[in-house]
Amino acid sequence: MTYWIKFFGLSLALLIILLGCGPNNTPSTSPNTSPKIPSPVPQSITITAVGDFLMHMPVIKSAQLDDGSYDFKPIFTEVKTLLSSADLTIANLETRLAGKEMGYSGYPVFNCPEELALNMKELGIDVVATANNHSLDRGWVGITKTLDHLESAGLQVLGTYRNAEDAQRVFITKIKGINIGIMNYTENTNGIPLPEGREYAVNLLQSDKILKDIGQLRSSGADIIIAYLHFGTEYQRQPNEYQRKVAEELFVQGVDIILGDHVHVIQPMDLNYHSNASQDERKFVAYSLGNFISNQSWRYSNCGLIANMELVKESEKVTLKKVDYVPVWVDTYQSNGQKKYRVLPVQKAIKDFETKKDPLLTELDYKTMQQVWQDTTTLITDACPAISPRNINEASKI
Repeated sequence: MTYWIKFFGLSLALLIILLGCGPNNTPSTSPNTSPKIPSPVPQSITITAVGDFLMHMPVIKSAQLDDGSYDFKPIFTEVKTLLSSADLTIANLETRLAGKEMGYSGYPVFNCPEELALNMKELGIDVVATANNHSLDRGWVGITKTLDHLESAGLQVLGTYRNAEDAQRVFITKIKGINIGIMNYTENTNGIPLPEGREYAVNLLQSDKILKDIGQLRSSGADIIIAYLHFGTEYQRQPNEYQRKVAEELFVQGVDIILGDHVHVIQPMDLNYHSNASQDERKFVAYSLGNFISNQSWRYSNCGLIANMELVKESEKVTLKKVDYVPVWVDTYQSNGQKKYRVLPVQKAIKDFETKKDPLLTELDYKTMQQVWQDTTTLITDACPAISPRNINEASKI
């Protein structure tokens, strides 16, 4: 009897051991212990922004082909990967795309060939801000036709609208689990009144409208709110009191990032911690990104910035982790007797000249780019030492 008891005891112990281990001798989970759920992997995205597409007639003429059509892509060849590599890229369109029948023109009343819309999409731009002081250059028809051409190219458009219903909606997009809300407003329309009965056509920089949009974006689940503002005093390299006041107020109301344009020169950036609801939150303002493309060839207006913002989502909280920038400069050269334009990343172009990789660059270009680099980095570093230009080696790989 004792023998059988010992036999069954040993057999039962062996069975427990076999059932309790897998093929890799890994202990099974206890029935009373819940399996450990791994923490979500942090998500990271990059948002890139550029300033004014200021389409003067010399720039337009440089893109005309023999058959009368237009191709602006060669202007942006050297910066295409810097824009297309981002998860979201935003730009300001400081012209109208109202159609050939209205006549193409530059300053003071802009109208550009509609081919620009598709070229912007091919460049890697996703969102186009259209609320600026030239929004009404071609009246109501200019508003609607510009929207038609941009949307037909697959671009998202902010700031101008066809009807009141569209004007009441806010823009929000989701990228890798991060909800990004974007708003666009202009300080003025060069004295041109809004169309009667269509006052919704252009987003003006008015507090009641902005506060309403912020509230709607937050209630719609926006993790980050970006305000793209057309404001400031033209050709002034420092923000005026109004710009600073607007930025401070928007930060208090819940905006996280402010991107500025209009003044046609670069103004400082600021990356700081702003107290909101007893919690310090990182905020970023670029008062002016300058000109991305234009015919303004003089010092300070012949250049602009590509601003890059890295956002990280971890444990359901989205934070602004890093900001950097790439200074760009507009080079002009002659090809078959025609003036041509191209936007160059300054640091890379300086190196290309020094290593003789770019035969189009002259000694004068080299000196100008060195000046642009010094002007830009000094301005930004003096205002906010925490923001540095993107490393040339990193920029050249993007």
